[in-house]
Amino acid sequence: MLEWPGRCRECGEAISDWAAAGLAGSRWAHRSCWQENRQRATAAGRRVPALRSPVERRAQLELPMIVSLLMFHFGLGAAVIGWVLLSQDSTTAGAITLTIGLVAPLIGAVGIAANFLGLRRIELIHQQLEAQGGWRSER
Repeated sequence: MLEWPGRCRECGEAISDWAAAGLAGSRWAHRSCWQENRQRATAAGRRVPALRSPVERRAQLELPMIVSLLMFHFGLGAAVIGWVLLSQDSTTAGAITLTIGLVAPLIGAVGIAANFLGLRRIELIHQQLEAQGGWRSER
């Protein structure tokens, strides 16, 4: 899920200006903190991944969305199967399947809602960056 407000992975401070921040690996980082980390890593002979636009975080939200959608839909199918099993006097299997079929869609719906909030936040970041002229890696 998308942390909000975004916090720098190095210093832990909230990111207020998205033009001066980016995506380092899978977490947010201030450009200055990332540069300091890169200098330390270069001196130690390690390589640091490039700082990417914060809007690229959108791609990391695709897999959780598909998992949540699958949980929702297959959970509803399990609920129907459980109902059918209960109506045909298979009480234990029907009760277990119905319970799974009622819980899984609820978890899936919560995941979908959280993902929509994350996507909305990314869109707000995108709009803020576009209002400032876009995100540039060389800033």
